[in-house]
Amino acid sequence: MPEIERILQKITAVILDMDGVIYCGSRPIGGASRAVAFLRGLGKKVIFLTNNSENTRPHYVQKLRRMGIPVAEKDVITSGQVAADYIRRLDPEAKVFVIGGKGLVDEITRAGLRLVAPEKATYVVVGIDQELTYGKLKDGLRALLSGAKFIATNPDRVYPTEDGLLPGAGAVIAALERCSGRKPDVIIGKPYPHMIRYGLKILGTDPGETAIIGDQIETDIKAGKRAGLFTILVLSGVASEDDVRRAKGTKDFPDCVLRSLAEVVT
Repeated sequence: MPEIERILQKITAVILDMDGVIYCGSRPIGGASRAVAFLRGLGKKVIFLTNNSENTRPHYVQKLRRMGIPVAEKDVITSGQVAADYIRRLDPEAKVFVIGGKGLVDEITRAGLRLVAPEKATYVVVGIDQELTYGKLKDGLRALLSGAKFIATNPDRVYPTEDGLLPGAGAVIAALERCSGRKPDVIIGKPYPHMIRYGLKILGTDPGETAIIGDQIETDIKAGKRAGLFTILVLSGVASEDDVRRAKGTKDFPDCVLRSLAEVVT
């Protein structure tokens, strides 16, 4: 019996990464919508989780629907959403300066947190920012040097698009680390545990009955391994066969490797 079939027999829920699994940029990955329908047809709970904080949850809902995947907003989780929830629980009176996209700003405001100028910030929240400027880095640096807490949405070095790999949030975070001499106080996204815990709470499942499917060993698979999930790597995004060979024999080797999500259909 193929390994994917054995895993599917053991699980009740699936956490699906999106970039490199469902789509690359605006291009859907072949067979992804059919695979999601197949998983749902088996009675598996399915949620969609992304380290990418750039866009809002409604944006991702509409994007998935355009690709033939019906989804409700409650089943989409972003690193921006989990970052905002983390700060709100820790400090409801937080004053936040954001370096990031519209999705991150939206999640901060939806959580009821106050957006402020850098000189007033008690938290600097950093995610992917395709409109990053020297001025934003300067403002972030000054807030961090004044003692603001440093919250990073995710450490991804790159992310896949239809035009190839692009710099991820990790590149922005690294610039601030270098100039401030500080590491983030908290990193929210995979491979750190916050998003997986959040997802398991939404699903109402235990780690041992849940699988994560992603395209990166250093984020998706490592996060799943740390949390005790079944781990399925697809080679339709960032990870390559060379990456799989390098991971062989390590604690981060995935339980199953597929060419794409389409191969879950058995």
